Amino acid sequence: MKYNFKEYAKVFKALSDETRLKIIKMLSETEELCACKILESFNITQPTLSYHMKILVDSGLVLSNKVGFWMHYKVNLEKLNEITEFLENKIEEEGFMQGEKIDLYVLTGFLGSGKTTILLKLLDLLKDERIGIIQNEFGKLSIDGMILKKDNLEMTEINRGSIFCSCLKLSFVQALVEMSNQNLKYLFVESSGLADPSNVEEILEGAKSLCGDKYNFKGAICLIDAVNFLDQLEDLETVNRQLKHCHMAIINKVDLVSESELSKVIEELRKINPVCDVVTGAFGNFEMDFLNKNLLENHWVEGEETTNSADTKPKTLTMNFNGTVKKEKMEEFLNTVKDKSYRIKGFFKLEDGWNQIDVVGKRIDYKSCDEKEASQMVFISKIGPAIIRPIINNWNEIIGEEMELKN
Repeated sequence: MKYNFKEYAKVFKALSDETRLKIIKMLSETEELCACKILESFNITQPTLSYHMKILVDSGLVLSNKVGFWMHYKVNLEKLNEITEFLENKIEEEGFMQGEKIDLYVLTGFLGSGKTTILLKLLDLLKDERIGIIQNEFGKLSIDGMILKKDNLEMTEINRGSIFCSCLKLSFVQALVEMSNQNLKYLFVESSGLADPSNVEEILEGAKSLCGDKYNFKGAICLIDAVNFLDQLEDLETVNRQLKHCHMAIINKVDLVSESELSKVIEELRKINPVCDVVTGAFGNFEMDFLNKNLLENHWVEGEETTNSADTKPKTLTMNFNGTVKKEKMEEFLNTVKDKSYRIKGFFKLEDGWNQIDVVGKRIDYKSCDEKEASQMVFISKIGPAIIRPIINNWNEIIGEEMELKN
C-alpha cells in the first residue's frame, strides 16, 4: 500500500486539539449531526465551531453537507479506515506489536573464522529489517566494528575482553537492556574469537530480570575455520567450548581444504557436538535458512562457568603508523611474528593503496579498503608480553621507520 504522508499529517494535526477530538467522538456515535447540536455540547461561539469544523473537513476526516440554514457533519469512514490501516501497518512494521520479541542470535567462533564476513551477508539479506549488533573484540581498537558500521544500524561495541568474562559481563547485560528498547526485529551478538560462551544463558537471564522478557533467544552459531580448526582444537579449550555450546556450526573456507581434510574436520566436530546443525560454505556464503528454523531443538548441554577470566585474557597490542610500506616488506615483517600471534588484523597504507590486513594461522590476506586517518594494526599474542620485543626488533630491522606500539 502506498502511503500519502502529506495527507496523513493533516489528519494528525486536526486531531491534535482536545475540542476536535471530542467532536470526532460525537460524530462517530451517530450517522450525522447538525452544527446546532454540536454547538449545544460545547461552551464555544459559532465562529470558533466553524474554525474547528473547517480544519476537520479539510483533513478529510469529516464530510459536510448544508441542509437549510445549518451545516450537517458526519465522519468520513473511508478516511478513518485508511488512517487506522496505516497505523496498524506501521505498528507491525516497526515491531511495536504487543508481546513481539527480538530474535537474538549469538555468533561465536575462533579468531579469523569469518564471523564478521557472515554478519555482513546477514545485514545485506535483512537490509529491510530493523537490526542491532553487539560487537565484541579483545583489543582496544575495534577493527571489525569499523567494517560493520552503517548509518541505519544500531550497534554497540564492547572491547578489551570477552563479554562472557566477569570483567565485561555487566557491560554485556547493560547493552542487551539498551538494545531491548530500540524496536529491533533482530539482534546479532558477535563475540570475540577468544570468547567462551558457556554461560550465555545465565547472562540472558540477567538481562531478562532488568528489561523483561524482550528477547527470543534463537541460538548460538559457531563459525569454524576449515583450514586451522584441527590445529586450534589441539591448543585451545575455547574452541572446544564454542563448539560444545552451539546450536549450529558453519564450516567456513571449505574452498581451501581437500575433501578428506573436510571429512576430518566434521569427524572431530561431531566428537564435541553430536547434535548441532552443520553447514559448509566459503567466503561467508551458505544457506541462510536457519533464520526460519528452531535451532534450540539442538540444545543438549547445560550452561557452565566460562573459562574467560582476567587471568586468561591474552595480551593485545595496537600499532600506529604514519607513512607507506612496501607490500613485500610488510609480508616479511608479518611472517616473523605471525607464529607468536593468535590473530593480526588492521588497516594499513601500502604502496598499492589502503589495505585491510588479516593474519590467521599461516595465511596473510590483503583486501583493498577506504582511506583511514592513520595505519593501525592489532596483535593478539600467544606468548603474552613476550611478543613486544620481536614486534619492535623485526619492525625496525625490516621496515626501519618510526611506529608506536601501545597496550
